[in-house]
Amino acid sequence: MQKFINELAMIGLTENEAKTYLLLLKQPLTATKMAQLIKVNRSNIYGIIASLVQKGFVREINGKVRTVVAINPKIAFNTTKTTLQMRIKLIDKLSKELFPYFEAGKKQENKELIKILHAKSAIINTLEKLENEVKEEVLAFSKPPYLMNVENLKTLNVPQRASAKKGVIYKGIHQIEPGNIKNFIKRLEYFESVGEEIRVAESLPMKLFIFDRKIAVFTLENKLSNISEFTFTSFEHTDVAQTFTQIFKQYWEQSIPLTKYIEKTIKEL
Repeated sequence: MQKFINELAMIGLTENEAKTYLLLLKQPLTATKMAQLIKVNRSNIYGIIASLVQKGFVREINGKVRTVVAINPKIAFNTTKTTLQMRIKLIDKLSKELFPYFEAGKKQENKELIKILHAKSAIINTLEKLENEVKEEVLAFSKPPYLMNVENLKTLNVPQRASAKKGVIYKGIHQIEPGNIKNFIKRLEYFESVGEEIRVAESLPMKLFIFDRKIAVFTLENKLSNISEFTFTSFEHTDVAQTFTQIFKQYWEQSIPLTKYIEKTIKEL
């Protein structure tokens, strides 16, 4: 069973989503029963179910008691295959378009245009510096793991709050955190309260920040080692930033506003 959980995680399911889908392959279950079997809070199981529905792995049956059933794996994996194929095309596209800038970065006159950082403190300092210097707009992809303490939000993101007060536009697309919906919504409501325009997406390819459409910054997670590691890359080049801006626009059009997401989540609960 653990082998299947690990393999399902490799194609995009969380551990709890994988456990839930494997249980449902055997028989339909209610949300309460699923929560008991995979040992999560009942409030969290609804987020897991919603995520699996969106990914095409399960469907809900309304009746006297609402139950959830697994979708035939041969059908369910078609959706995942399509998503992976889209990501592969995006990777191929980016590898070709970004390679010239990698080559340019080797030259003395351009070496400062590309920065690669690993240390968490250096990443935070760089982002805060860019937020303090931004003039017009910040676009962002945000996805788990979320490190912000929801009990201490008002002391965080000081540069964002300061630049937003000066009229800087913030637009963020946030990836759903199925196992922690309550804190996920609390975090987004806070960002909305400081002026960020928010949309919610089922899945995002990376963490991304675009400053004034001139500087593109993204973090990629290395999942090949036992310890999760992040690489932070910053491109100070308009062409690169414009490429990422087009990607952002595509995801923005496909994502849903925060108010609609909250209404949908409340109904499902």
